[in-house]
Amino acid sequence: MLEPRVSVVLPLFGDHRATQVLPRVCRAWLAQDVPCEIVIGVGPDTEVPDLPDDRIRLVFADQGPSAAGPLRNLAAAAARGSTFYLGDADIVPLGTDYLTRALELGRDRVVIQPWLYRLVDRSGTRDDLVLENPRFGRVCHVDAGPDGRLQPVGPERFLWQGRDCMIVEPPPGVGWNVREGSPWFPPPYHWGGFLVERKLFDDVGGYCTIYSGWGCEDDDLIAKLEGRIEVMRAWRAARGLACLHFEHSRTHTVTLPANQEILARRLDRGVDAMIAEDR
Repeated sequence: MLEPRVSVVLPLFGDHRATQVLPRVCRAWLAQDVPCEIVIGVGPDTEVPDLPDDRIRLVFADQGPSAAGPLRNLAAAAARGSTFYLGDADIVPLGTDYLTRALELGRDRVVIQPWLYRLVDRSGTRDDLVLENPRFGRVCHVDAGPDGRLQPVGPERFLWQGRDCMIVEPPPGVGWNVREGSPWFPPPYHWGGFLVERKLFDDVGGYCTIYSGWGCEDDDLIAKLEGRIEVMRAWRAARGLACLHFEHSRTHTVTLPANQEILARRLDRGVDAMIAEDR
């Protein structure tokens, strides 16, 4: 087997749409023009689809909470590459040169948060879906046209929410509502997409493992990395780096407020204390 340049590290847990689209996600990563492997941390009692390729390895968690951070740590520990791409099991890279571009951008820094197109219908099951970077202007929500190519869904409004956060008001009738019934305004980029050297990931202690369910584990890792090295937000500085999310109903919302409290306490202690706790 060819030695991987990059280990694509993914979590898989619970009853999630990722179990349906994971074969397509894996094919897209393995089609990259950079040699890579895929290592998937699998939560307890999670059904895994058939993945017949020796460049895909599964690492099973015997017990513990089903959360992205600990499962990515588990997969990273078993990975062989010197560089990690930390992603999600329901997100595909657009273009076979995605990793080439990311590696070029990532010289002497960490690259995070590529632009994210959100596929809002069930087109992910289509065999003719074209996983190329679209040539239209900045949009977030897309579906697949008759030829399988991505196309904008409708009018959107982009809003700033702080210096490093943008959110998008979805087109009418698109997306889902938060608990109080108002529409969710998602970020138009993959919050958890990281290209990071393995040594640096290990040096900062990987993901903090005390978060549960969904939310804040990526913000925590970003804070630790920014305390050690330059971090580039690709959605702002590298317009050609983009990926695609197979949209689904939101999960684990009940854990978000508790996770936000954990993150606030850790940030108050400072990056050095966060890293020391996680190593």
